[in-house]
Amino acid sequence: MEQAEPGLPPPTEKEGRLLGDLIHKGYRLACETPASGASEVRFPLASRHHGHVILTAPAALSAALKPRPNLEAYEVIVPEPVLAPPVADRERLLQALGNVLALKSRRLQADPSVLRRLPHVLRSANHHVTVVIRNRREIVDARPGGRQRLYGIAFDVGTTTVVGYLLDLQSGETLAVRSALNPQAAYGADVISRITHSMKQAAGLVQLQAAVVDCLNRITAVASSDAGIAPDDIVEACAVGNTAMHHFLFGLDPRYLAAAPYPAALQRGQEFRARDFGLNICPAGYIYLPPLKAGFVGSDAIACVVATRMHHSRLPTLLVDLGTNGEIVYGNREKMACCSTAAGPAFEGGHIRWGMRAANGAIERLRLSPGSLEVEAVTIGGQRPVGICGSGLISAAAELIRYGVLLQTGSFNPKLQHPRLRRGRDGWEFVLAWEPETDVGEDVVMTQKDVSELIMAKAAIHAGASLLIEQLGIGSPARILMAGAGGNYIAPQDAAAIGLLPGCGQERLQGVGNAAGYGACMMLLNSSMRGTAERISRRIDYLELAAEKRFQELFVSGMFFPSASDYGNEF
Repeated sequence: MEQAEPGLPPPTEKEGRLLGDLIHKGYRLACETPASGASEVRFPLASRHHGHVILTAPAALSAALKPRPNLEAYEVIVPEPVLAPPVADRERLLQALGNVLALKSRRLQADPSVLRRLPHVLRSANHHVTVVIRNRREIVDARPGGRQRLYGIAFDVGTTTVVGYLLDLQSGETLAVRSALNPQAAYGADVISRITHSMKQAAGLVQLQAAVVDCLNRITAVASSDAGIAPDDIVEACAVGNTAMHHFLFGLDPRYLAAAPYPAALQRGQEFRARDFGLNICPAGYIYLPPLKAGFVGSDAIACVVATRMHHSRLPTLLVDLGTNGEIVYGNREKMACCSTAAGPAFEGGHIRWGMRAANGAIERLRLSPGSLEVEAVTIGGQRPVGICGSGLISAAAELIRYGVLLQTGSFNPKLQHPRLRRGRDGWEFVLAWEPETDVGEDVVMTQKDVSELIMAKAAIHAGASLLIEQLGIGSPARILMAGAGGNYIAPQDAAAIGLLPGCGQERLQGVGNAAGYGACMMLLNSSMRGTAERISRRIDYLELAAEKRFQELFVSGMFFPSASDYGNEF
């Protein structure tokens, strides 16, 4: 073993076994290396996930946005006060509103934050005031001057990324879109590890909630600046996410989500003052959190259904939000069912030798030359390869299947003689990019272990979808919709080649972009869509795969590449 750096113990036997020659290049395992003094830590380029690509746009399939907010802005002139009879500021405002509204102004309630600012507001523009009323019952804002625009912000709070959409609530115009990585990743890459953190650390849940709220506030601030408004001009918000993200945002104890029967703390949609969450918008503004379905099917899945309108479709439709926790919905306007399957992190580059999230330098698509098997790798940002993301992994596997490098079992073809196919420290591996072509100083490879991780991930998704199709009894899917970043960048022909989904002919498969985020925008803009979401949540059946013996059978039967040859091709 090499001499340790000052402040670090010598490499352990386990590190030597797992890292091999990388030990001599200064690599260490963080989990095996306690620092006892001042040390310098350098992260290899492949680990620096900079320049992330975060999906924000919906596909054309998404339903049109039709503004029908539950807020209205009214412009009134409030009479000046007189000595007799004495009439307070609030009462004069209500009287003025009663003159222009077809409702009894005495029923209106005003938030304390509005009342605190009201005396100044009334005297700032010669008693000319714009009042924002919610549900015709509550005054949530009052500002000096004439009629002003109403703004809202919708969030898609994912395990990995968070996206915010700033909208004009009257026109439906999208004014700004901003995104960020979810800072909760510092406490765990997946929801289970974050739930564990909340259970084991006294302040764990507080840390997780503070991290995501701070992220929402930073997105809100930047989006507001882009649109030339102040954050407190925003009077309404909506946030969707998986059930764990929903609980973290709420500050609800998520521990029971991690053990059977996986009950959520609440299921129906809720409206709350945004300030109760620490969200920096209008002080009296509300945030709407749409309904959940189950412990691992959250409001993001419901939002996807709303956005794609599959609940109105005559055609049997399979909707898949591909990721570590794959959420699947199948059905049509007659009936629908959903499930969630733990596909693992392979679709996001996790547990893959050179895996990484979608960022600059990640291989996102790969093609082989017939005969020579030379590789043409397309990377995000057009940069030299530093790793491979989920879509690239699927693309690589599909090409290796087409040219006989990978067999049905997922094994590399032992009969193939080619310099790119070689023995590595983890068994057989295929070189995707030679060292001189990369920016990491090493060959970027796809290993046998990587292929096994992909097969298990795709088998879980395939089994979950197959079980829904069997149980629902409405026939095979006429169309397959892939939502989210995990599925949107996968080429249909590549998904078909690896047998990702049952009936996955490339002509049936369509990407629908960030359908969850678009569904959140619909529920923000149109209050009737909130009722739609509630009805979908009640109507959709939930299938708990852990209780289905048939799932394990389907999982095992999906552990192969159906379009591959068992014999390979001659080159």
